[in-house]
Amino acid sequence: MGSRLLYIFSFNEIISNYYKTASMKQISVKTWIYFGVIFSFLLVLVFRNYFSLDEPNVLWAWRKGEALQWYKQYGIAEGRPVFCFLQIITIELVNALANLKYLRIVTIVLSFLFCRMIFLYLQKKGVSQTLAFIISILVFSLPGFAVFISWAECSMLVPSVMLSFYAGTLAVKVFANQLGEDKISKSKENLLVFSAIALQIVSLFNYQSLALAFVIPAFFLLILKPEMPSKKRFVFFVSIIVVFGISLGIYYELFKSLLNSSGVVMTPRGNVGFANLPWKLKWFSGVLYEATKLHFLLFKNLIVGNIFTLIIVVILIRDLIKMKFLDLFFLLSFCVLLFLPHLLIVDSWGASRNFLLISLILVFYMVTRIFEIIPTASNYAAAGIGLVFIAIMGFNIWEGWVKPMQKDYVVMNEFAGKLPAITTYTLIVEVTPPKFDMHEKQSVLKYYFDEFNAPLYSRIWPIEPGLKCLYGDIHPGISVDKISKLIKVYQDTVKLPAYELNLTKIPLNLNYQ
Repeated sequence: MGSRLLYIFSFNEIISNYYKTASMKQISVKTWIYFGVIFSFLLVLVFRNYFSLDEPNVLWAWRKGEALQWYKQYGIAEGRPVFCFLQIITIELVNALANLKYLRIVTIVLSFLFCRMIFLYLQKKGVSQTLAFIISILVFSLPGFAVFISWAECSMLVPSVMLSFYAGTLAVKVFANQLGEDKISKSKENLLVFSAIALQIVSLFNYQSLALAFVIPAFFLLILKPEMPSKKRFVFFVSIIVVFGISLGIYYELFKSLLNSSGVVMTPRGNVGFANLPWKLKWFSGVLYEATKLHFLLFKNLIVGNIFTLIIVVILIRDLIKMKFLDLFFLLSFCVLLFLPHLLIVDSWGASRNFLLISLILVFYMVTRIFEIIPTASNYAAAGIGLVFIAIMGFNIWEGWVKPMQKDYVVMNEFAGKLPAITTYTLIVEVTPPKFDMHEKQSVLKYYFDEFNAPLYSRIWPIEPGLKCLYGDIHPGISVDKISKLIKVYQDTVKLPAYELNLTKIPLNLNYQ
């Protein structure tokens, strides 16, 4: 009976077996309870009033009628027109910053469905149900998905991972005969390659760094087929890379054509440059180290923070001793591929979503190696492991994201509520932004690149649109044009224009405890 707990990643089998026997019905109920507990737990955490970074900017741009300008600047110019379109539409649909919590429900479901894709793919490639479940639930628990679930705007990012991963599975079907799987017809090969490239291009136009999941199914299969001749494994590897490279090349040419046709200038995030490549390689080494931590626990304690790094290093040393050089080559090569745009483009940065995919393959590599050494966990133990790591994920979400940002939201919302209803005079809001490490100092968690524990208002750009959106929600009778014209926000270090010096200034100190 316990084995069917793992079927939360295989709903079709649950439904088909549901009415077979009374005992199977009970098993199915347990499965739904398991999934329901996880979903409800995460929902309780993120179903709260707060917003993050670009969300108020997008909503305010829509309300002012400047959505097209936003779309050109952050969609076309950055090569993400699909993402930016979805971003504008979904945030306009919620219509108020307090309603962003509904988008977080969508992200929980999409993140779960992606991990279910991993589960089903691994099972299809001969991985035991228990092992596939453990890998999938650990992937689901990674901080990258914690950020996606916590950040409403990221609901549009997960489809990139899903589309790209599925495109990669199609490419694997074409070349998997090199690794002992059945060969398909030439016509079907051509269709699958065309479909894989088309889906991959759509995924790239949504969000480039997450569209690199294309190569992950190939990595899984290469590690799962160690008995195949090295030459065939390498030919398979090169074949996938060629298709992957073709898709990137076509995307880049289409991106440039889109820029030319729309008259938009490419942002630095789209420009390829090699001048700072030595620094990028050094930076990549740091990113790789961060990825090995997995960050299931973000505690400031150095030992706790490096537990998984130590485990992975031990596994790599063991593989060196056992002369699994080709596996190690594949691991490093795929880590590079999964970070490739950030190595090539001029302007990039290191956020968890940008090396989530590296952490994903490290989880797979680590778990498969561990269960080569020790007996596979029982089904009940696997279900217990899943709950433990979901609890850790929830702790990270609450401490590193929801609690501090909910506090930020309350301060801003209460301030907006105290502002008078404007008529013909201008309100000057003089903002004192918080220090970047304000929340980190108050938290048990370690700051994690640009996401966990970062105070929202240490970045200046969300303050004015956020305040104006909240003010508009509180005073729906005041027009957007009037709010835009008569409420002005300045940082306290900025010298005000002479004609505004005699106006009443209202202080907003965001250095709260």
